[in-house]
Amino acid sequence: MTDETKQFEYNAVLAKNRRQAPRTTVTAEAVQLPASKRRTLVATAQDQQRNLSLLAWMIRMHLDYVSAFKMTFRSGNDALDNLVDRIFHWHAVPENFDVAGRLGREEGFRLLESEKTVAGDALFIKIDSMKKLQAVESDMIAYPKDGAMRGTLPKKVIERVLKNDGVTVSKKYPGRIEDFCICNRGDNGKKVVYDHLEPRENCIFDGYFTRFASQIRGVSPLSSALNSVQDVCEAVEWNMLKAKAHAIFGLAIMRDYYGSDNATEENASWGYASGVGEGALTTSDGGTPETVTQSISSSLQDMNPDQMMILDMDTKGKIDVIESATPSNEFQDFISLMARLILLALDIPYSSYDSKGTTFAGRIADTNLYEVSTRIKREKNKWKRQEYSNWLLMLMWNDPNDEFNLRAVANAAGYTRLRDIQEKVEWVSYGIPWLQKLNEIQGDIRAIEAGLDNPIDVCARRGKNFFDNIDKIAAANQYAKDKNVSIFMGSPGSRTIVEVDNAENDGDEDAPV
Repeated sequence: MTDETKQFEYNAVLAKNRRQAPRTTVTAEAVQLPASKRRTLVATAQDQQRNLSLLAWMIRMHLDYVSAFKMTFRSGNDALDNLVDRIFHWHAVPENFDVAGRLGREEGFRLLESEKTVAGDALFIKIDSMKKLQAVESDMIAYPKDGAMRGTLPKKVIERVLKNDGVTVSKKYPGRIEDFCICNRGDNGKKVVYDHLEPRENCIFDGYFTRFASQIRGVSPLSSALNSVQDVCEAVEWNMLKAKAHAIFGLAIMRDYYGSDNATEENASWGYASGVGEGALTTSDGGTPETVTQSISSSLQDMNPDQMMILDMDTKGKIDVIESATPSNEFQDFISLMARLILLALDIPYSSYDSKGTTFAGRIADTNLYEVSTRIKREKNKWKRQEYSNWLLMLMWNDPNDEFNLRAVANAAGYTRLRDIQEKVEWVSYGIPWLQKLNEIQGDIRAIEAGLDNPIDVCARRGKNFFDNIDKIAAANQYAKDKNVSIFMGSPGSRTIVEVDNAENDGDEDAPV
């Protein structure tokens, strides 16, 4: 290959001494991250989440934006709408949602996303007989290390479960999971003990993926930032210790002697450079030439803030206060740069971490870009919520002892298929808060007037339901009318609902509102 040809190659594939050599082999993700290394990665991420506030805040920030949803259902039949709302309100309670009775629905799905973020993936097991879900952490989906508590491992586990991924896969569909090998932590909380194989259809499973069939288990999006987070937090801690050490050594005493050769001569000559003679140090109990040097240090250590301390120093001697320049401005700038890079692991804008470095308009722009980056993450969580609601409605529909009597109410409303009910459930993200409410509302109104947007989507972006808003406004107006109270809604100069109603009764329906 000629030099002219080489200059048109990809630099990323050229091995050069100035950087790490490029990789030459493409493998399945389980080869890059086998079971032992996966456990190390998960344990490191969990430890940093416990102890490092930067990572803990990043995860909470991420969860606030991508895991908060509420259920909406609108069939056109008030009785059915109210019943479905009651069902999901009932099942959201910890005692009805979680096998352990600890997690409500919203907290449970928030922790599902948290486990996905920290460990790569996680799942809920559907317990049909109880209408509850059981949470399983990522590292408990594994090939067992110890089968002593449950006897020898079953043959189907030994032969079928992948040792690196802890699952069985389909022979017909590459990468498709058929069963999850569920383990427990044993009697000491540290083991990986076989419990059972759980079929895929009984699980709500999700994770973070970057590849197609070559990746079976999810990998934490934090994996690219863990080393940097550790380095930053350790560097901050070391600089804090350095600043504390500087604070301990508060004063530095510099003495000048006129050429003596031993300690006795040094003590006797104290002050001769200035002609003061012996005893230049003035203390409450006096001093001798032999003890004067030691008295300086001991007196300083015994300083009392309630008493006056006088040091009569040699003219060439002086006392300096030790000032610490730790952390330096350069160090602080470097830490800020590293924080920016770390936040990229979860697409979080730096202005969310430190708003002092940007304008208000910049924060709005950052928030809009972050909103784009979270769409796919919300979409993944939305489908898992949909999988959950489909399962719950199916149990209610098929249970003859169901106290809610869902099938009968749905049939009376004209719905004879379960699928028709399931498809009308919608999980709406809580969206993002207003940063500049008045301006943003005015922008939404202009977009609606120009046909560029609509009230339903505008409400959805803010985590609201347009139809619920209309129903509540109608109820508020009717209540105000019944109480003969005028309430104001609209721009200045608009008529109250009572004035509109009176105008309609008088036949003046064309009067401006």
